Amino acid sequence: MGNSAENTENQSLKSQIAALEQLLDVYEKTMLQQTDKLYGEISERKKAEKAIKASEQFLQTLLDSIPAPVFYKNTDGKYTGCNKAFEDFLGMKKEEIIGKTVFDVAPEELAAYYYEADKALFQSKDSQVYEAHVKPSNGSTRDVVFHKAVFYDLKGALVGLIGIILDVTDRKRVEESLRKSEASLANAQRIAHLGNWEWDIVINKVRWSDEVYRIFGLAPREFGATYEAFLNSVHPDDRECVKESVNKTLHEKIPCNIDYRIVLPEGTERIVHAQAEVVFDDTGKAIGMNGTVQDITERKRTEEALRRRIDKEQILSNISARFVKFTDFDNAITASLADIGRLSGACRVQLFQFCDNGGIMDNTHEWREVGVMSEIKHFQTALFPWWMKNLHANNVIYIPDVSQMPPEAAPEKESLKRQGVQSVLSLPLYIEEKLLGFVRLDNVLSTEERDISLLRITSGIIGGALARRQTETLINHLAYYDALTNLPNRNLLQDRLQMTITQARRTNGIVAIMILDLDSFKTINDSLGHQVGDLLLKAAAERLSRCIRKGDTLARMGGDEFMLILPDLADALNAAPVASKIIHVLQQPFFLGSHKLSTTASIGISIYPLDADTKDSLIKQADIAMYLAKGQGKNTFQFYNPNLNIRI
Repeated sequence: MGNSAENTENQSLKSQIAALEQLLDVYEKTMLQQTDKLYGEISERKKAEKAIKASEQFLQTLLDSIPAPVFYKNTDGKYTGCNKAFEDFLGMKKEEIIGKTVFDVAPEELAAYYYEADKALFQSKDSQVYEAHVKPSNGSTRDVVFHKAVFYDLKGALVGLIGIILDVTDRKRVEESLRKSEASLANAQRIAHLGNWEWDIVINKVRWSDEVYRIFGLAPREFGATYEAFLNSVHPDDRECVKESVNKTLHEKIPCNIDYRIVLPEGTERIVHAQAEVVFDDTGKAIGMNGTVQDITERKRTEEALRRRIDKEQILSNISARFVKFTDFDNAITASLADIGRLSGACRVQLFQFCDNGGIMDNTHEWREVGVMSEIKHFQTALFPWWMKNLHANNVIYIPDVSQMPPEAAPEKESLKRQGVQSVLSLPLYIEEKLLGFVRLDNVLSTEERDISLLRITSGIIGGALARRQTETLINHLAYYDALTNLPNRNLLQDRLQMTITQARRTNGIVAIMILDLDSFKTINDSLGHQVGDLLLKAAAERLSRCIRKGDTLARMGGDEFMLILPDLADALNAAPVASKIIHVLQQPFFLGSHKLSTTASIGISIYPLDADTKDSLIKQADIAMYLAKGQGKNTFQFYNPNLNIRI
């Protein structure tokens, strides 16, 4: 029984041992399996770590190959990686950078800026681009652009940011240089009023420079940018000419070079000069046109002003030359007035001369445009006191609007309005402080000061011509007329007598010559003085002038002796009634001041061709007959031919 119990324990122990061995066997297998599995896992992890390391090495190599600085940080702002370019940018090794913040690696003023930018990026959880001035390790200031973006882990948690720095310094320099160049070009175009344009013919698109828009008075949004829209700005009268020039350039390859007018939106007209050439494709088809347009308005105005100035100076020269030696004063004056009218744009130009000691303004010469009525009149100067006051002050009278004349010029205003004058310019004619007259320009166009100066010079030339004409007339008058009686003198009488005899010889006419001597004149002259004697001679001359016909000649030969030429007589005895009439009128008393004078006349008459056929012989014979009359007791007349005396 004891053995049985022992055997039972042994059997149980064996069973336990067997179970334990079986458990150990299972455990061993399990452990071996787990060990194999763990080894496999470790092997895979090593492979993964090796792959990750290789990937990191590749990524770093890739980053280092990028010439632009690249960096990345965690959410604490600490650098967790960068490339070689970033190391060079900071002038630090990677080991000195990793784990540091911007405050550790950047200047203080830049670090705060970078920090705020990173903070804003983390808050937006997006991307970020901004420009900044930085100072790399070489110490120079550079313009850079930061491109940054946040990144996340596999679970979607925000873990940091990555950034790249692009150096745009050179680009900005080029851009600035280009901007300056464009600004300089635009400024040059502005100064020269010259713009450029391009026309894409294929799509009918026009591109203008800023200066072209300025020239045309348009803003880009106001312009349809087509060829047709451009033509709308061209003056209607020039549009066909522009189209023809463009067509010749396109189809005949003739360079476009043309001046034309444009109309700005507000209606102002400008003049431009355009040049263009055509762009052709490989097949010779016109695909575009490039050109320039320049505002030449001011140049044209200057040229026109210069041309007008030259024309005016030429007119001035012509007028001056015209009066250097004139043979026909009236034509010279009229031609000069015409020049003045065309120069000033007046419709009528008149020359007024003063006569009757300045009491009358006499419109002696006039030029007017076709269709303008003549206004040649005589005016009493006393009726226009304002006008005369200005003329005597040697003032140019320029009235752009007659209706605006001052109140004191009411008579002048009314007179001008009656004549249909809306504007007037008057130039006084002065010679040596003597007012000879004035030139009046009616309905004159707007006149500049320099034009008035030229017109004053012109009026001075005309005034000089008038003075010369008056002087020449006076000299001629003195040469041929008696200064006291204003009758022809001996010189003029000789000429007229010769002409009368020549005419009578051709027509078989009869001419009577009378020589008259005042009886008792010497006594009056000696007793009462030369002044009274002169008055008597003038009064006698006036009475004698009323006794003769229009074609007869009365002359003073000197002293108290007068001579008459009576042409075209039907009979020689027809001279007798004239002589009798003279005897009668001279017998009448003369009232000269306080003096009552009486005188008579003795007259001698010779007849052509009865007595002689030469002027000297006829004068001599008439003189003899006059002394015969004195011998008959004076106050009578005698023919040289006795037979005629018998027949009286």
